[in-house]
Amino acid sequence: MNNIQTGTPVQQSVKMSTEDNLLFIAIKYKNAIIAGVVLLVCLGAGTFFWINRQLANEVESSLQLSRIAPFLDRGEFNIAINGDGKAAGLKKIADTYAGKYMGTPSGNMANLLLANAYFSLKEFDTALKVYKTVSIKNDDLNAAALAGTGDCYFSKNQFALAAESYQEAANKAENKVLKAQYLSHAGKSFQQINQLKKAAELYTKIITSYPGTTGAAMAQRSLWQISGNL
Repeated sequence: MNNIQTGTPVQQSVKMSTEDNLLFIAIKYKNAIIAGVVLLVCLGAGTFFWINRQLANEVESSLQLSRIAPFLDRGEFNIAINGDGKAAGLKKIADTYAGKYMGTPSGNMANLLLANAYFSLKEFDTALKVYKTVSIKNDDLNAAALAGTGDCYFSKNQFALAAESYQEAANKAENKVLKAQYLSHAGKSFQQINQLKKAAELYTKIITSYPGTTGAAMAQRSLWQISGNL
């Protein structure tokens, strides 16, 4: 009986000790536990809020871009850039909705179109700055921005930089027609600084790798032109 009576308090003591420890842990780390739960809730709610906000931003930026697109089609580039008082211009749309991390697809597209508009107005320095800020998930559109920087450098007679940009554009592009076109422009840039061997190598590559494309036809003509000077 004594042994049995002795054993019971020990078991109760162990049980109470465990409960006390758990209670102590809960009290001691209460704030940390609450903070962790709140953080998880906030992350879930924050992600949901961010996604919904991005969707709303895309809808709005897409709508604004559609309103200004007709001015681009008509070649009214100043209005396309600055707006007409009723519709926001490309500059405002890009400033509001473009960006590598928080930008919307339509906002980033507006940024590319903004650079194109500046280029069309022969504002090459401004266009170049904008082209360098373009960030779009689509590789061909990113390549178009790189080619745009090449066009700016070419127009500024900075032909070595133009050739480099065109080659980067060709490497980025997925479309074979675009690849051939950009490489052909790079070859023209090398011609301008009398690097005819590099130009010929590019033209030969285009003709071999992208037969039947407009770029290949351009490359063939250019290769005939420089063949007597190699």
